[in-house]
Parts: sequence; structure tokens; C-alpha cells
Amino acid sequence: MKLKLFILLILLTLSGCATMMGDRTVNVTGDQIAQKLNEKLALPVSLLKVFDVNLSNSVVTFDKATGRMITTMDTKLSSELSDKYLTGKLGISGKLRFDPATSAVVLDEPKIENINFDGANGKFNDLFNALAKTVGGEMLNGLTLYTVKPEDLKFGGTTYSPKDMVVTDNGLQLTLSPAR
Repeated sequence: MKLKLFILLILLTLSGCATMMGDRTVNVTGDQIAQKLNEKLALPVSLLKVFDVNLSNSVVTFDKATGRMITTMDTKLSSELSDKYLTGKLGISGKLRFDPATSAVVLDEPKIENINFDGANGKFNDLFNALAKTVGGEMLNGLTLYTVKPEDLKFGGTTYSPKDMVVTDNGLQLTLSPAR
């Protein structure tokens, strides 16, 4: 009888501790975001049904001061009008927003910073910058960059829900709070 009472007391104490657990932090690195960008943008993007843009090799950094993500990607431009293609770099920036409904970090207010093709003249690069800035932001807005993993939302019998997100110079810090 004493053993059962002792075990019951331990179980009650442990369940009380589980409900009193504090916030948890999940860190998301630039490499994790870059991997997701590479997956999402692996298919060619068609511009005006004339050009195909292939994007790869994302390099992601974060600016704590502005709360923006800055990304550089390798770019390959091809067209059905020519059998040649151009390579270059594309620069994108955007604010990051946490969507509690989907437990995901999404790209908000994306901006095409620049697109430059190797060996292309200035007028061609200027034309493509204008086109990319007009069309690119619309295409990238709301793109899911990271989804909180189910195992991060449940720990030790406690269910957590996303509470806050902070952009740091090293990545993102997501705060998860015990669900009440």
C-alpha cells in the first residue's frame, strides 16, 4: 500500500512539473532556410512564357537590425528563342513572418534586390532587373521557408504552440510555449 501511494505521489509530481514547464526555443539556421528555398525553387520559373529561370545554391544570411533575410542564388536563364543560356546571380531580400495557423515561417514583402548575368551588357541586365522586380516579388510572397517540426511541438507529454519569432544575425529563434 505504501509503495502504491509513493508511486502515485511521484506520478502526480511529474505531471505537475510537465504542466509547469516553461517556454522552449527552436533555432533555425540559414542553411535550413537555404535548403528549403532550393527545394521550393528547384523547378524552372517561367517569365512571360518566353524565359525559364533556374535558381539554385541559395546562400542565406539574416539582418537583425532590419529583420530581413538576404539570399543570393545562382541563376540560369534560358529561352525557347535561343539554344544558349546565361548564368548569373540573383539577390532577394524579405521580411519573415510567423504564421501560427500553419506553424510556419513565410517570406513576407519579398524584394528582388538585383539580378546580373555574366557577360551580359548593362542594358540587358537593367531590363531583366526591371522584369524580375515586377514579377518576382509577387511570385515569392508568402513562400513557406520553414515549418516547425511536430516533435518540437510535443515534449515530455506537454504540447507546445508557437508564440514568437526573432530574427538574429545567426538565424531565427522560435519561442514555443506550453499549450494551456
